[in-house]
Amino acid sequence: MTLTEDRHLTDDAPAPEKSALVRWMLGDTDYAALAAKIATGEEKEPGKFTRTGMGLARWRNDNPDSAQLALEIAEDPWWRAVLGTSERGFKGAGGGRMATVPAPIEYEATSVQMCGLNPWAIGAAAPASGTIVGQHAITGEAVSCDPFAYFRDNHIANPSMFVLSLPGLGKSTLIRKILIGACGWGQAPIIAGDIKGEYVKATKLMGGQVVTLGHGGGHMNVLAAGTLGQAVVRAIAARDAETDPVRVAELDRLIDNAKMTIRARQINAICALIELIRYDTHSVKAFENSLIGIALDELYSDTSEFSYENPPLLKDLYAVIDAGSPAMYKAAYKLDKDSYRAEVTELMQTLGALTSGPLGDIFADHTTEPIDLDAPMICIDVSSLDRGDTTLKAAVMLSCWADAYGTVEAAHLLADAGLDRQRLFLLALDELWQVLGAGPGMVARINEITRLNRSDGAGLLMITHTGRDLETLPTEADIKTAKGFIDRAGMVVCGGLPIGEVERLSGELKFTEAEAGLVTSWSRGAALRGSERRTVRAPVGRGKFLIKVAKDNTPGIPIQTVLTDIEYDTGVHDTNARFAEYFAGNHDTTTNETIDASELVGAR
Repeated sequence: MTLTEDRHLTDDAPAPEKSALVRWMLGDTDYAALAAKIATGEEKEPGKFTRTGMGLARWRNDNPDSAQLALEIAEDPWWRAVLGTSERGFKGAGGGRMATVPAPIEYEATSVQMCGLNPWAIGAAAPASGTIVGQHAITGEAVSCDPFAYFRDNHIANPSMFVLSLPGLGKSTLIRKILIGACGWGQAPIIAGDIKGEYVKATKLMGGQVVTLGHGGGHMNVLAAGTLGQAVVRAIAARDAETDPVRVAELDRLIDNAKMTIRARQINAICALIELIRYDTHSVKAFENSLIGIALDELYSDTSEFSYENPPLLKDLYAVIDAGSPAMYKAAYKLDKDSYRAEVTELMQTLGALTSGPLGDIFADHTTEPIDLDAPMICIDVSSLDRGDTTLKAAVMLSCWADAYGTVEAAHLLADAGLDRQRLFLLALDELWQVLGAGPGMVARINEITRLNRSDGAGLLMITHTGRDLETLPTEADIKTAKGFIDRAGMVVCGGLPIGEVERLSGELKFTEAEAGLVTSWSRGAALRGSERRTVRAPVGRGKFLIKVAKDNTPGIPIQTVLTDIEYDTGVHDTNARFAEYFAGNHDTTTNETIDASELVGAR
């Protein structure tokens, strides 16, 4: 008798027929043993409408305590039973099986409030734009940090970057990686005043030009036209060879503008040096400014022996003003030579100080090494300057920046004249606190660059330790101007900072609670090593930075800088070179092991 034939049988069927159906359903299977194996997970639950499944269901109905019996057969207590599973949860007491599955709760919020949720559950993405400097601190993906590339891809509105971090946490390493990457992208990095000499090795490795200024170093002639003068000479040669009148008129316009720029820069450079010497008395007088301009016009006149290829020196300027001329008498409002010389006595005394003494050692002679416009990287090394001589340091820094920006203008002149390709320059300003405090003109100079760098095709990197550095300037006006550097920076990169610094920056930069905790945690030093394990540990925040591309509470990008093998092998990021012998001798006498000096290198 088949199952199909017996589908008409019910509980009212005669006992003999019902017993036959039950016997057929049960078969020869030992359902008690099967239930025990299912309870322990050794066997799977049979299909519901299979012969074994129906037989097992009948056995369970006839044995209400089947679970208990099955576990006893399996020789395991009932409270260790493994509950069966279904599409809706575990079956049995305490299993949590649900007859229906409710819809999940939905929330709506802005991308700022709910950043990192659907469909990106692991935080903000890292833009793949420009130079790769490391990896994302959370996701591990490669992260780029490049002001020009971020500006090109509309991540920021201004190709500039402000870096804040406590000493020894790798901010100079990050900057060097960005500068090296800029060379690879065809940009020309310029370090106009390397105060600590941290970029000299990187410049040499990139085949760039290192200009050394300071005691025992080279000289700088502030009356030289520099690279802008060289560009004017090339433009004049191109104009003389041109036959198209429209082209000639265009070149004449560019040449005249460049000459006026050179003249204005020379006057400003001399006046800035005079103001530094007269810092405790008074600034340059109006008629003195006029005298300097008239003297420069006479020195560069057509009848003079001087030109952009053969520039005059400060002693030549001194001699021309001392001799006087009708135009100079008129500017000083004097009718005779004696009264004129009495009027310019103070100016001549100041110019004399520029041609002798410590300042004369640097500014009284021709420029030793003019800046090479074709160099892939330019570094003006001023690390040999006496750090206690603030006047000399300020004078050199002002001259360096004037010369560096003259290089930028020279490149633009050649590009506008169609004589060379358009170049992009990345100006690095490390140790910003020293540069801004070098003299009264530096804040205004940097302020000018931060406002005009987009139109000048120049990127700007400003690096300092904390925002407190900007509050140490001598005047309240300089402090307010310097704080504006952070506001105008396209992106701000923060390394390890103390809690007070995060609060101080709240007016210019917004941190979420998580970001504030992350940045302050990076300011902790390395954990102390135990006496039984003489191991060297790096500070927690070394190489860790938070990239903020917006000034609101938009989440930043946490990164960990990663050095390549060639960076390790060349030691380009080793800023602790003077400690090499001390680190190499760091020998552990208790374990007779020498501690690896590379673990102590600050940049690593």
